[in-house]
Amino acid sequence: MLVRKTLEALKNFDVLFAEASNDGKRTLLRALINEIHMEADRKSIKNIVFWFTEGDSLSHFAVPVSDVQRVAS
Repeated sequence: MLVRKTLEALKNFDVLFAEASNDGKRTLLRALINEIHMEADRKSIKNIVFWFTEGDSLSHFAVPVSDVQRVAS
């Protein structure tokens, strides 16, 4: 059931994102992004690591569940 809801949310991400509040947009992005790697100058993004990759089976898809909000320093 969770996998099906996750698939539907990902298929409709642009709609969800467009309709979300600013807090909702942050939550949606945090649910997708695992890590952001910055260049040494800390002004440019080197790469973004998502919680899933293109070759992953969504049956193994795991989004972390936490009430704690992460903040970049």
